[in-house]
Amino acid sequence: MNTILPVVSSILLVMLLGYGLSKKLLTDTGFWQGISKLSYWVLFPVLMVRTLANATIDTELLFPLFAIFIAALILILIYCVLVARLLGQDGPSTSSIAQGGIRHNGFVGLAVLFDMFGLPGQELGALIIAVLVPPTNVLSVLSVSFLVSKKQNQPLTYLISKELLRNPMIVSVAIGLSLNILDISIPNILDQSMALMSRAALPLLLLSIGASLKIRALKGNWLPLAAALSAKLVVFPALLLGGALWFNLTPLATVCLVVFGALPAAVSAYPFIQQMGGNAKLMADIITLQTLASLVGLTFWASVAIHITGLTL
Repeated sequence: MNTILPVVSSILLVMLLGYGLSKKLLTDTGFWQGISKLSYWVLFPVLMVRTLANATIDTELLFPLFAIFIAALILILIYCVLVARLLGQDGPSTSSIAQGGIRHNGFVGLAVLFDMFGLPGQELGALIIAVLVPPTNVLSVLSVSFLVSKKQNQPLTYLISKELLRNPMIVSVAIGLSLNILDISIPNILDQSMALMSRAALPLLLLSIGASLKIRALKGNWLPLAAALSAKLVVFPALLLGGALWFNLTPLATVCLVVFGALPAAVSAYPFIQQMGGNAKLMADIITLQTLASLVGLTFWASVAIHITGLTL
């Protein structure tokens, strides 16, 4: 824990710096929207393409990761819906709690793994994102569509395809894996340019995530917030740890998987819920609370996984 806490704390401090800058020095919301778009649509996809294209991918890891994520995502979705219903939440609020359980901020996960394990952690994190994002998007659309009474103008297949195709992580994953499988090397000059852009991706993303937090507005009904928080602090990381031990994954893969289990909900869940007719205010509160609580969750679960696997940092 002595090694993990400084890593997670430093990442949280960068996000809090982004929050502070957005309130005092760089208060123009257009500036942060531009930074967020640049990071989300350009810098992070470049990082993913370069990482996966040059990575040494263990193909035997793909099926266990896929099986673990499918089972864990379905179970956490059931958990969130049942708890929300027991708390008397309506459809829109239940959909927001569910998104808090099944969506994960891969940017934070990649930053944590890179700081903890260097390039091997970054490569495994990119592979985990490649496996996690598609089923997450599918379940997100399906769950919100069934929970929210708002009538959608497009069929489910269109909504799912739209979410998948407009997600830059999925596109960049497809490009990176294709280059890797086909053994196509990125030209040296282009690779160096991509390396420079990649270095800017995570710091800018963390700052923009911090700027999007709504800490001052964090108030209201704490029962649904506690439900969404329990999904990330307790249930989902435990499910992933159990799955990793069941498939006897390597210590490094196990720790990386558990780190992703304790990640806060992705910021992109807010506009998605807003568009689909869910409880957007509750979604914003969930994202903020989970992000702040990630210091505890990530530190605890990474420490547990390292202790169980005997991994040496």
